[in-house]
Amino acid sequence: MRKTAKILAAALAAAVLLWLGTALLLWGCPQCFFYHPRQIPADLKKAAADGYRAEEVRYVSADGTPLYAWFTKPGAKKKIIVFYHGNAYNIEGFYYKLQPLINAGYGVLLPEYRGFGGIEGKITEPALAADALAAVNYLRGLGYKNSDIILYGMSLGSYTSTHTAAVYGETDPFAALILEVPFDSLANVVRGVVPFLPVDTLVRDRYDNQKLINRIGTPLLVMIAGRDKTVPPRFGKNLFARASQPKKMIIYEDGIHADLYKHRNYRDILTWLETDEKTR
Repeated sequence: MRKTAKILAAALAAAVLLWLGTALLLWGCPQCFFYHPRQIPADLKKAAADGYRAEEVRYVSADGTPLYAWFTKPGAKKKIIVFYHGNAYNIEGFYYKLQPLINAGYGVLLPEYRGFGGIEGKITEPALAADALAAVNYLRGLGYKNSDIILYGMSLGSYTSTHTAAVYGETDPFAALILEVPFDSLANVVRGVVPFLPVDTLVRDRYDNQKLINRIGTPLLVMIAGRDKTVPPRFGKNLFARASQPKKMIIYEDGIHADLYKHRNYRDILTWLETDEKTR
């Protein structure tokens, strides 16, 4: 009995320590838990050697933080796609996804956030949201209107793109909003991983897409990976269900979080933009 009691006590102590450690990590170091940036500058020369056509442009966020992006101008009568990446790597890790869209004549702005790609600054929800707005401000400074711009967000970028669409496009919609492997809110995703913790108290960066999506009249395309373990499909489906604007959802049943390019999802994007646009 004493031996059993000791084992149970040790197990209980381990569980408590795990609970406390995870809680402290969520509250005290969200950068450790959520963000995995590549902090060296993105190498445009390397991308160019791989055939990517772009120029590096610079602008500032609302608080004066210097930012940069890779910009490819659109062809005749084509729109500009602003691609917001997720919580890892830097923009160099995503240009390959956009090359087929450039080949089709679309312009692309591939903006970097603070804390990524050699840009100084702390990664927080308000900071990333401001940096995303700054990318659209850059295009506005060149004379582009919301109707010229397609917002495209992947994973965490589903929030920065949705937030941008809600803040800048509620009364003046953007041309389109594309969300790849999105979620309804980060708190819900975390709750699915650690249901034993008081997530609403501990998660400060909420990235709450579900509170924004109904403010948006922009036509919506949602792309979900059926075997996604990072953002399980139910979270993207929940977000899609809340959207009231013209919308379409495509589920890649064998897809995982970061491989929809391998399933040639760019073909579906082009079809939706160029064919479905006529019926929207």
